[in-house]
Amino acid sequence: MLQQTTVATVKGYFARFLERWPTIEALAAASQDELMHCWQGLGYYSRARNLHKTAKIITDQYHGVVPESYQNLTKLPGLGPYTAAAIASIAFGQSIIAIDTNVSRVLCRLFAISSEGKIQKAQVQEIANSLAHTSDSGAVSQALMDIGSNLCKSKNPKCVDCFLKNDCLAFSGDLQNVLPLKQKKPIRPKRYGHSFVMRHANQVCIEKRPEKGLLASLYQFPSSEFLSEKTIAQYPIKAEWKNIGTVRHIFTHFELELTLWETFVQNTNSGLWTKLSDLGNYGLPTMFKKALAYVTPSYN
Repeated sequence: MLQQTTVATVKGYFARFLERWPTIEALAAASQDELMHCWQGLGYYSRARNLHKTAKIITDQYHGVVPESYQNLTKLPGLGPYTAAAIASIAFGQSIIAIDTNVSRVLCRLFAISSEGKIQKAQVQEIANSLAHTSDSGAVSQALMDIGSNLCKSKNPKCVDCFLKNDCLAFSGDLQNVLPLKQKKPIRPKRYGHSFVMRHANQVCIEKRPEKGLLASLYQFPSSEFLSEKTIAQYPIKAEWKNIGTVRHIFTHFELELTLWETFVQNTNSGLWTKLSDLGNYGLPTMFKKALAYVTPSYN
């Protein structure tokens, strides 16, 4: 949950999550819709899907016991090098250092690494490997994380209070506000799409997105593809459609501008229909929650 998300945001979700699924076996037995509903609002929904897959693998292949080795951990869905190293070193005492943003920043400054991108990453990894030969790599991992979080901050580092300042090459060279070097982020491209709100009285039609790809297995109002250029709306049914607004949402790799259209229909013979008040029972992405602000209740 903490990947790309702050502690303040995660706290409530984490408590509710553990209360509902206190064991790996309980999570493995949950339906994907249940999980997505609990996760809605956190974003990066692939984390939830991978967590569910991992719970099933651990339950079925490892008899409910989390594997201890770094190699086996990295084979689990959603566990990249950092997460696998953190579990292996902190939980199981393996000789490996978990490298997150904080740890990387500390090592870049401590050893005055002046490269960027892949070269910087490789040099940080090499230094971390040399530190992994200590008697307790888990403690080293956590110490470096805490130093980066509390002292060696990205902006305005507290060098005067840092017990490593006399050994820090960046501090001695007055480079602590320069390092680590960062690559310029590419301009986030824009995409455009249309979303169609079909209504009957106080019900609305929704659909489930495909099992793979962006926002996989979540629910939405019937929508077009998200394309790099604006297109004319291709309405899903013949009806009198009204433009009710535009939603803008920022994803990791692009910005989306979604034009909203609304119509009222005579019956609910086709599609999945639900009351507006019951939409909270479905895994609805933030983008479509924004769209709800343009959908006024109807009591016809």
